[in-house]
Amino acid sequence: AGNEKVIRPRLSDAAFFFTTDCQSRLDAQREKLKTVMFQAQLGNLFDKTERLAHLAGVNADLLGWDVSLAQRAGELSKADLVSKMVYEFADMQGIAGYYYALNDGETEEVAQAIKEQYLPRFAGDSLPESHTGCLLALADRLDTLVGIFGIGQIPTGSKDPFGLRRASVGALRILIEKRLDLDLKVLLQSAIEGFKSLRADTLETALAYVLERLASVYSDQGISPEVYQAVSAKNLSN
Repeated sequence: AGNEKVIRPRLSDAAFFFTTDCQSRLDAQREKLKTVMFQAQLGNLFDKTERLAHLAGVNADLLGWDVSLAQRAGELSKADLVSKMVYEFADMQGIAGYYYALNDGETEEVAQAIKEQYLPRFAGDSLPESHTGCLLALADRLDTLVGIFGIGQIPTGSKDPFGLRRASVGALRILIEKRLDLDLKVLLQSAIEGFKSLRADTLETALAYVLERLASVYSDQGISPEVYQAVSAKNLSN
């Protein structure tokens, strides 16, 4: 009975937020992202969605997948972050966006991608199932990675405020386990081109950082360091 007294008002709040949010389209919510900072030197979240739309579209073209779906998913990817639902229930990010996209008449593929962009959330978590979800999740991680590296905020042993280690491993898992025929170096270069000005060594440092994470990924799979080092000596990036 005590739990019911607590949960009923919360569910009532959620229902109210959902109904209220559905009165405006994600397109309108997206405009509010111009007031939300991603990082002081890298612009706001609206800018980030522009970069994600472009990068996801470029990669879709490389794979022969639907470019328009990838671009649309990128545009709407962060719009639910300024919704009343996610403001109150942060864990609903992506999930809320999925239902709001369907409510707006967006395709199932776009809605699914909005929900899947945060996968994998942690080691061993499931990967995106849809093509567009894979592209969006990959673009999101690479955009953050090159942006933060490009302004010189390289993670240290104890500090990784933007979760770049997790982002790198997530990107690698998507590329490898989904067997995407994409070159990591080309992907990083495309992500860099979405920014106006980054450090000249961004590509080299970001690529080296991600490949270092690859060593730990294979180590967890029981592959010896000697085998990994023998292959990495070929300087492959795909």
